[in-house]
Amino acid sequence: MMRMSKAFAAVAMLSAFVLGPGLLAGGQAKASEVLQLTTEQYAPFNFEQDGEIAGLGADQVREIMRRTGIAYEMTLLPWSRAIGLAGSQPMTCVFTTAHTVDRDQRFKWVEPLLLERTLLIRAAGSGINPQDVESATGYRTGTQTGDYTVELLRNAGFNDIDLARDLDLTLRKLLNGRVDLMAVSESYFHQLQRNGAPVEDVAVLYEQVFSIACSPQTPDDIVARMQAALTAMIEDGTQAEIHSRYN
Repeated sequence: MMRMSKAFAAVAMLSAFVLGPGLLAGGQAKASEVLQLTTEQYAPFNFEQDGEIAGLGADQVREIMRRTGIAYEMTLLPWSRAIGLAGSQPMTCVFTTAHTVDRDQRFKWVEPLLLERTLLIRAAGSGINPQDVESATGYRTGTQTGDYTVELLRNAGFNDIDLARDLDLTLRKLLNGRVDLMAVSESYFHQLQRNGAPVEDVAVLYEQVFSIACSPQTPDDIVARMQAALTAMIEDGTQAEIHSRYN
């Protein structure tokens, strides 16, 4: 495990899970030269497994960093803190981040890590059965604070939005009948089903690009090198191979 930069030391003391052998050829990188990569516990995109951050997003990001040779530290945080740091701290990026209209000008983007649909789901057997997204706007719908789905729901006309600190709590609310619907990525929905969660999809809320979002203060050449590495991974089949690991 690498030493954390001063900017992230206080965060780590709270709840961060820091991983990732960010190496720089020729010796130890200065703290100001280390790219901070923040993410959340959100399988199958990113999750802690055997002392490492894995997932179809994390594996791609780690390969991008290997190809570029940029020194980095990878930190697992609650989502609102992860994206908040990436929006305000120099040399900081967050993944796997939905590229929405609201976020477009707030970050520099490396993409796509994934083209994904966002679904509305219900508890199996709940009887909640909107015919389309418009009719679903009348139901109480849950998601997590700071998630991209908040913007999608509001733009679609949802007013009764229940915000929880994380998706696990939102899922418990859904299964306990405290919310009627939940907005999630399609990959997360399939992960829930594989884990035996009694949930069903109701409607497609949105089709989305998921990316790496870097702070405006992140140097353009760093972002350009990361984008070149990701583009090469798409062209040589590496991205598809990583996706296949997570169905």
